[in-house]
Amino acid sequence: MVIDIFYILVSILDILISIWNAYNAGKALEYMKLNNIESDWPRMVAYSALILSFAGAAYGNAALLSIVAYYLGYINVYTLLGVLSFSFLVFGFLIILFGIVVTVNSIIVASKTKRFFDILIAIYNSIATIWNVYTYIEGFSTAFNILKDQFSSEDRNSQGVFILIIIAAVLIAVFMVYGAYKYGRASLYRLESVSTQPSPIEG
Repeated sequence: MVIDIFYILVSILDILISIWNAYNAGKALEYMKLNNIESDWPRMVAYSALILSFAGAAYGNAALLSIVAYYLGYINVYTLLGVLSFSFLVFGFLIILFGIVVTVNSIIVASKTKRFFDILIAIYNSIATIWNVYTYIEGFSTAFNILKDQFSSEDRNSQGVFILIIIAAVLIAVFMVYGAYKYGRASLYRLESVSTQPSPIEG
């Protein structure tokens, strides 16, 4: 029970961080548009942060929905593990892939600005990325076998609920991320003036 509560809290934190990242990605993209910044790298970083936000939100949503469904008696423990394994393999992979881009950028920014906060972010991102890669490699085989058993099961009702939870998690994540992204873009126009200073990654 304690582990479940901890997992729920971590999932909620993942969702909140994802929303914040989507907001910042929208803000960054609109900033680049207003200041005619057409460099490929800043845009790649912003879109990577957006996809990372989606993956993190979907991961968190799937975990929350499946745990709640399990405790309400709508799914059994095997379906619960199947959903968590799918999230780990698919959304976890996206988090690692696009998280590496964001991490590299944070290191570049920290090396240019030399600010304590930027250095702290770069260190945190680096540790988080290394940990994500390690846990993904370590847990891949177990998660893959659980997911394989889920799809090979003859319990069609269990498979149907499994698919519904994944679809719901994805749709909710899209709604969350898109809303935060649009709000981030609009936030620049609520400022009295828009800075035209170049981004640190522009050099």
